[in-house]
Amino acid sequence: MSLNILVAEDNTFTATQYTKALEKNGHKVTVTKDGVECLEQYQKALEGSEFDSLDKNPFDVVLLDNNMPKKSGVEVAKEILDMRPRQRIIFASAYNINSLIKTPGNIPSSIEVLEKPFSLNAMISKVQK
Repeated sequence: MSLNILVAEDNTFTATQYTKALEKNGHKVTVTKDGVECLEQYQKALEGSEFDSLDKNPFDVVLLDNNMPKKSGVEVAKEILDMRPRQRIIFASAYNINSLIKTPGNIPSSIEVLEKPFSLNAMISKVQK
């Protein structure tokens, strides 16, 4: 099954590796280089699907780095979840997600974590789960 994936990753090499691995597995990938660009792409995709079901998200998965310019992954996730509370988000982070979110223990079930370092195969498995 092909997934529509939004990636927010400021490291060009890492973003390229993610893209190659995901596209090799048949997925459509949109890459953004910072938190602001990620939100712009999300909003653009959301507007493009305005007549779709309110339960349908514009992306199957949003893969977020946390340490990005302009807006952190946590800030981006909060804004996306304000727009679409059931959007599936995967944090690719070396940090414990509970320490990043101001209210630990209240992490929405749509948020998952992929702890760095990880292999591309581990990322593919997590995304396709």
